[in-house]
Amino acid sequence: MRFPLRLNYDLTKYIIGNKLKKVDKFPLVLMLEPTHLCNLACSGCGRIREYADTIQEMMSLEECLSSVDECPAPVVTITGGEPFLYPPVYDLIDGVLARGKHIYLCTNGLLLDKALDRMRPHPNFTLNVHMDGLEATQDRILERKGTIKTAIEGIKKAKALGFRVCTNTTIFK
Repeated sequence: MRFPLRLNYDLTKYIIGNKLKKVDKFPLVLMLEPTHLCNLACSGCGRIREYADTIQEMMSLEECLSSVDECPAPVVTITGGEPFLYPPVYDLIDGVLARGKHIYLCTNGLLLDKALDRMRPHPNFTLNVHMDGLEATQDRILERKGTIKTAIEGIKKAKALGFRVCTNTTIFK
């Protein structure tokens, strides 16, 4: 199954509820970027150039949770930069889950191993690890050797601990 049954159910209920209320347009996912900080400088990303003036700025935990409360979408994607560089990321995860939302936390996986010690699996929580191909391609794109091995070690540990993990891949020619 592509998506967990619980996510399918919650999305279906949300969509049907909006259709019955004759709501024409409604969000399905809140894309939350609490920080633009990243522990990489990937050649294909562009964040360093796009956010040069705001790279050090972060949303407060209160601003993040207020955004979650304001947006009726059943899914929150926590992204950035690298979410594990956001100091209150674990409080953010707990706060979003306490609101009954689904989370896709998008990470490059380099900090995943240590982060797993501070998190617990939850039916509404998915780790989404960004992978850019096989080892040589990933290391070239991320401009750092060993990134894929580090990410895969984190993925294996996450799976062993019972976390749901998926990957996101950018295809480069």
